[in-house]
Amino acid sequence: MNAKGHPVADRLGVQVEGRFSYRRAPMASVSVDATIGGWALEAILRDRLWSRSTYTTTTVGALRHSGRDLLPTFGAPHYSLLLPAATLEAASSLLATFGPAERNPYRRRR
Repeated sequence: MNAKGHPVADRLGVQVEGRFSYRRAPMASVSVDATIGGWALEAILRDRLWSRSTYTTTTVGALRHSGRDLLPTFGAPHYSLLLPAATLEAASSLLATFGPAERNPYRRRR
């Protein structure tokens, strides 16, 4: 189930996944792409995030240092970045691990 209408989902795209659980609880997560195995940042921006006007980055090290878990989901380079709960507090603390928003030079209209 998508958490549309939830204050966190409206701001950050957080999903509460009803079909999956993690550690015996509903999985609250944010979809992210990682620069892995042939997926450079430029390729992700051009081929996957072309409809987004801005993006932000962090490192796996910074996420792990802040206690975050990443699960590979669907196909590479997609991951689910897990949140402890689908709350504004959990999402706000996540934002602190990311850098400033940057313009996507590969943005194009649908």
